[in-house]
Amino acid sequence: MKYLGIDFAWSGRNYSALSLLEDNELIETVYLLSDEEILAYISSVKPDKIAVDAALEVKNETGNRLIENQILKTFAKYKLGIYPINQNIMKKLYGSNRAEELFGKLREYQLRTNLFEVYTHATILRCFTKDHVLPYKRKKGRKIDFIKEQLLHLQDYMMGVVNGIEPYAIEDARTQSLKEIEDKLDSLVCAYTLYLDEQSLCEKYDGLLIVPKEF
Repeated sequence: MKYLGIDFAWSGRNYSALSLLEDNELIETVYLLSDEEILAYISSVKPDKIAVDAALEVKNETGNRLIENQILKTFAKYKLGIYPINQNIMKKLYGSNRAEELFGKLREYQLRTNLFEVYTHATILRCFTKDHVLPYKRKKGRKIDFIKEQLLHLQDYMMGVVNGIEPYAIEDARTQSLKEIEDKLDSLVCAYTLYLDEQSLCEKYDGLLIVPKEF
């Protein structure tokens, strides 16, 4: 089975990372900008399933989706937060929901069948850290050396479960390069989550967001 994980940029001005697995073997990771490039890549590699770190279906005008409410409830004891997602917020911040529009063009992929969402923090917590959120995201007050240390942890985690990964030079990376590395590792987490789901090791929130079971 071929699994494509996508760390999708909310804005078309930013790059998206895509990682392709054959079972748990990494085939490649690419970094693409435009909708056209992303659609063309998907068409060329023809994955069996796709998982995206973005909201693929937003029907609520305000508040949270069922998915966000379930994440907040399930992971409250770990203080894992998630941004609210609704139509009003998407329109205000981005003008539209880029992910919903782009992935809606894929005729061969249907939501809840072979097209899903992944929340990378949830996968990392369930599979690796177990009892805390890995603080690898850039955030006010977090120094670059700290972020590098956390990204090294994430890379080590993924190298332990996915074959064929060439390690990134995280310790030598500058700020912009770190963002690219973070995106690429996130896309790998998305693809790995699909692999786990195929082994019946995951559950689904609203049939759409794949979350690994506790194991």
